[in-house]
Amino acid sequence: MINFQKTKTFMRERFGAAAAIILFFLLWELFTRTNILKGLLFPYPSVVFEELAKGLTEGDYLENLFITSTRVVSGFTIGGGLGLLLGMLMGWSKKIRDFVDPLISAIHPIPKFALLPIIIIAFGIGESSRIIMISIGAFFPMLINTLGGVLQINPTYYQVLENYGGSTLDVFKKVVLPGSLPYVLTGARLSLKSSLTLSIGIEMVFGNSGLGTMLYRGWTALDMTYVYSILIIVSIIGIGSNALLARAKKKLVPWHEDASTN
Repeated sequence: MINFQKTKTFMRERFGAAAAIILFFLLWELFTRTNILKGLLFPYPSVVFEELAKGLTEGDYLENLFITSTRVVSGFTIGGGLGLLLGMLMGWSKKIRDFVDPLISAIHPIPKFALLPIIIIAFGIGESSRIIMISIGAFFPMLINTLGGVLQINPTYYQVLENYGGSTLDVFKKVVLPGSLPYVLTGARLSLKSSLTLSIGIEMVFGNSGLGTMLYRGWTALDMTYVYSILIIVSIIGIGSNALLARAKKKLVPWHEDASTN
């Protein structure tokens, strides 16, 4: 049965978001045409969208979009997967947590780009170095949120299931997984965001392909129309991926408020 109240709320939220974006571009167009914003740094949005349409149909936008997306998904899968696994283990076992936590606490505050020279020296300037860096960026948000999700579970739930003869697998399936799932999904959102940010940054620093490389070329040529067209693509990727994971969270754990530990 259709829940009309939820549908109405959903449509209102989406309409409000779309209206805000449209208003933003309309004001940008107005301020640029009235010279409130300078044309060199702020070209007409209408011209930017023309450039975007041309690049998608005739240029190499789609090819570089695919390259960046592949790097993001690869880094997110590797780093997020390892973060999920280690987070579960650390939350499950105090011995593992006490052993690993000092190392995590020491590495986590370090800016990820500060590790780039070490990664390049160890693995060379190639695709593997890019994926490793993106994986590192995806690893920590997933790890910390998963760990927080497991630790916040009431110990009584473990005891009750064990008293009724539940196995270790039962405890994991019926207590750990559902109890930590809201935090895991929030960690996935943050990990994916970090993967995209790092991928663009790395492509700008050293790369010959991807959206970040296109951004760098646009900046060096001061072609702001080109730059903004790429930024729109990056924004759409970020908004779209975040919306998909947020929607998945509402479907899987509708009772839970958004939670993150980062």
